[in-house]
Amino acid sequence: MRVRSFNWSTLLYLIGIPLVILFGYTIFENKLYNLISMLVVIVSMLPFFFSFEKKETTSRELVLLAVMVSLAVLGRVVFFFLQGINPMAAIVIISGIYLGKNLGFMIGALSPLVSNMLFTQGPWTPFQMFACGLVGYLAGTAFISKHAQDKKWLLWLLGILMGVMYSVLMDVWTVLSIDGFFTLKRYLIIIGQSFPMTMNYIIANVLFLTVLNEPLGIRIERIKEKYGIKVV
Repeated sequence: MRVRSFNWSTLLYLIGIPLVILFGYTIFENKLYNLISMLVVIVSMLPFFFSFEKKETTSRELVLLAVMVSLAVLGRVVFFFLQGINPMAAIVIISGIYLGKNLGFMIGALSPLVSNMLFTQGPWTPFQMFACGLVGYLAGTAFISKHAQDKKWLLWLLGILMGVMYSVLMDVWTVLSIDGFFTLKRYLIIIGQSFPMTMNYIIANVLFLTVLNEPLGIRIERIKEKYGIKVV
């Protein structure tokens, strides 16, 4: 995808979306989480709207996005009985590696939103969207995507780091959900209490990245070559 938007898309993803979530929760006090989720989606898609105007995004790329989101959602649904152990994050990581940081963020942000329609939507959804989107975005950075495709040790390390990052970001929501106040002491306590779940995320990422990276990666590369899809 030829979205020449490194500076402003990075600002949108890493600064704009957290500000949207913070503003929404400050103004609406957890009451309009669906609206906040939709605002996150809109902000996330701004780079794609502009790339459409410039003829830089094709319908084939959006179909590929939809397919990867569907796979991520299906993976979460199939393994719903194993708490925290499912291939959704691994599929988001693979999406970032092979499709770039912009598509990686979108796939990551949409996957929990869509899957929560089958489970439960709540005030935690925007936090899941940002955390999972960030996983896809970081996996799609140039250095990581260049080397992680064929180096298993880097893939495993990526799975571990992304599992930890997702967990500690969601711990922010856990602290805020108590009474709306955030303190470092509470945060550290919650991180310690959520350690078993963090380990579940790590195990799931390493396991499913090992199993899915090669078959999914080969097929994505074939699609990119066949339809001339460029990624950044």
